Amino acid sequence: MVKITELAAQKVKEVLKAQNKENALLRLYLVGMGCGGPNFGMALEEVKTEDDIHDEEYGVSMIIDKKLAPQLEGAIVDYVESSDGGGFEIRTAKTANNNSDACGSGCGGCGGSC
Repeated sequence: MVKITELAAQKVKEVLKAQNKENALLRLYLVGMGCGGPNFGMALEEVKTEDDIHDEEYGVSMIIDKKLAPQLEGAIVDYVESSDGGGFEIRTAKTANNNSDACGSGCGGCGGSC
């Protein structure tokens, strides 16, 4: 299943609180295919469907469509800070092994955030 770092979980909780959505779920979804493979995004949702797989780590509930789960197996949701600011990224097992773009997209960008 998908993992989330402790820092990313903390940042998600901050977003949930700021948006007054403490009970929302973090959905991971496929944005589309880029030149380096699939691009994934994240959004906040209020409800889980019967087609979703649910997981929770560090107090953050994450949902993924069952059909997408194999592509995200072993992925890590992280929060990265840089001189330009900070943001969420999804690192897949594929990108971790080939040391390409951290988000699973050879063209840059994560496809979205919450």
